[in-house]
Amino acid sequence: MFLVRRVFRARDKKVWEAASVIDEIGREYEKAGQRNESKIYLSANTTPGEYGLIYMEWTAEVLESVYRGDNEIPSRIHQELGPMLRDLVDEQWIEFYELLTPDKKRMPS
Repeated sequence: MFLVRRVFRARDKKVWEAASVIDEIGREYEKAGQRNESKIYLSANTTPGEYGLIYMEWTAEVLESVYRGDNEIPSRIHQELGPMLRDLVDEQWIEFYELLTPDKKRMPS
């Protein structure tokens, strides 16, 4: 089991708009059955931390490329939300973490 985290750096004064679009992207992937529920969290004027960072994370049983041959990106993401997001963020990256599940636990002997 993996935790997948996408991090976005919003353009100045576009944090809440970008976060809203990112949330819609997550919902589209969920409706298409390609991801489970995403959590969106951010650092804006209301919390400490680096201003303008938006995080989208979800869990996955396996890591798969969104561009794999048998995968169809939902049309709303491809045609509407993706282009909209590109106008709201300066950069983005992805992080992967393996989750500690009960079958992986190794206590010292």
